[in-house]
Amino acid sequence: MTEKNERDALKEEIKKEVLEDWRKELERKEAADQKLNDRNFEKEELSHGQKFLKGFDYAYEGLVWAINHEKNMKFHLLALAILLVASLFFNLSRVEMITLVFAVCFVLGFELLNTAIEQAVNLASGGKYSPFAKASKDLSAAAVFIAALNALFVAYLIFFDKFIDFYNSVIVRITRQPSHLAVITLSLVIVVTIFLKGIFYEGHGTAFKGGFVSGHTSLGFCIASIGIMQSTSPLVKLLFLGLAIIIAESRYEANIHSMPEIIRGAILGASMAMAIFGIFS
Repeated sequence: MTEKNERDALKEEIKKEVLEDWRKELERKEAADQKLNDRNFEKEELSHGQKFLKGFDYAYEGLVWAINHEKNMKFHLLALAILLVASLFFNLSRVEMITLVFAVCFVLGFELLNTAIEQAVNLASGGKYSPFAKASKDLSAAAVFIAALNALFVAYLIFFDKFIDFYNSVIVRITRQPSHLAVITLSLVIVVTIFLKGIFYEGHGTAFKGGFVSGHTSLGFCIASIGIMQSTSPLVKLLFLGLAIIIAESRYEANIHSMPEIIRGAILGASMAMAIFGIFS
């Protein structure tokens, strides 16, 4: 055998070995991907209570996704926050408050359905233009538009006469009902926490775990701050503060939140409570 033939034979042998190694690597990756998919789609054996809580996780993840990807959801949540603040300034009855909250939540619900329909249509059409896909999106957007008009009409009917007796409504509604202040403050903390988690969503975090802000810590420090401001007993104030610290420490020890996320939650809850009660109480 000549030297050229030997080189050609060696090249062929090396080529076969490389192709074989490449084939084995592909098979290994395919097997790993299949195993991962099987694990992702494997049905978890959960108790009824765990399934119930898991449903909240899925719903919250959907809400965070919508806030992160849909500008309209940010606007609707901002409107809800403004509504909660406005209730501090006007003498709203329970029926009026229920009607306003229902109208805003009605818009939020339709916006979520609109987003879900858009994603389903995009998936079904494969990203290609279709008059039927366009009609589906336009119809779902029209449903949101009608819900928004309804909310504006409700707000007009409720607030039209409230501006006349603005000063008295502030005095009556705020100084005499600190419980209303507490409910509004806690509601605002929840809305802002969800808003921040949606804005700064990085692919992790659920209703109860992780995220840009620790929701448990923000609520804990909000309640503690309200208790400290309303209580006259030093011991009770220390107990409220200790409870908030325990909540924050538990989130860190369980490795659910990082220290910056816990600090953000503490600042959010305490500052919101001090701002609302400091200004209006």
